[in-house]
Amino acid sequence: MKRVSPLLLLAAAILAPACGGDDGETATRGGTARITVAAASDLRDVLAEIQPAIEQSCGASITFAFGSSGQLKTQVEAGAPFALFLSADRQYPEQLQQAGLLAAEGLAPYAVGRIVLATRQGIQPLASLDGLRSGEVGRIAIGNPDHAPYGRAAKQALESSGLYAAIESKLVLAENIRQATDYVERGDADAAIVSLALVIKGSPVTYTVIDSGLHQPIEQTGAIIRGSGAEDAAHCMLEYLRGPQGQAALAAYGFEEPPR
Repeated sequence: MKRVSPLLLLAAAILAPACGGDDGETATRGGTARITVAAASDLRDVLAEIQPAIEQSCGASITFAFGSSGQLKTQVEAGAPFALFLSADRQYPEQLQQAGLLAAEGLAPYAVGRIVLATRQGIQPLASLDGLRSGEVGRIAIGNPDHAPYGRAAKQALESSGLYAAIESKLVLAENIRQATDYVERGDADAAIVSLALVIKGSPVTYTVIDSGLHQPIEQTGAIIRGSGAEDAAHCMLEYLRGPQGQAALAAYGFEEPPR
């Protein structure tokens, strides 16, 4: 997956056609609403699978911008014309809400994520976090805890297990959880703590699900951005994810139901 500079993404977004006219109506192409969605990297696979169903259900043409939730939040604050922000946590959407950047009733959880301990091909699979102490394990990839919620959960799990200080020198910080997954899948890291959603289908790694009691819940939350001109389409997409079809698709990728 090629990485795009947040500044380049923001510039491209700003130069794109506006999402609505003076009356605030959603921009359309051939009667289809256009919506740009900022989405956490752990959602890449599941959203690719269900995008056609969402577009049909909501009468929309969706463009996704994937990245770490913290970096995407920064782009929203800078004015990038996203209509919907699908964060991998609740913290960043709540900060946008406090800043007055969300539509009324524009905040809702859509899933709870899980982290796993993944091991690259060619070495003995690790059955527990304690296996990271092994001399056979060199580089360990996690998302950067400063802006990647899954990296934050990984650090919390290591700290709760009393392992963080012992293995900190082995850690490789990825820009987002997709990049951390790439590292272990390519063999650039021996192990990684990543999203279950990114390895549950078709990944070459072996993995063990990490006890959710070792970290704060990964309460993934959607935020409808105020003034995008595409609030109706954003609301429709978020409700699709929270509805029966969306929840079934998310469950197939290891996500748990959100708090109601």
